[in-house]
Amino acid sequence: MDSDFDFLIVGAGFSGLVLAERLSTQLGRSSLVVDKRDHIGGNAYDYVDPAGVRVHKYGPHYFRTNSDRVVQYLS
Repeated sequence: MDSDFDFLIVGAGFSGLVLAERLSTQLGRSSLVVDKRDHIGGNAYDYVDPAGVRVHKYGPHYFRTNSDRVVQYLS
């Protein structure tokens, strides 16, 4: 594993991922994001099961915003 990075970010939920993206795009710095789970997205993670049903693994979560910019950024 390459150990040449500027920041170590623990947690691949919304906050950790946004922080890594901003450090890269705004400051040109590199990050390593680690998480104990085998997927990104934190508690907002979902997937489609073999029957084609979208499953919210950690229960439904409601994210509310009136900002189209925020929706586009997170999509």
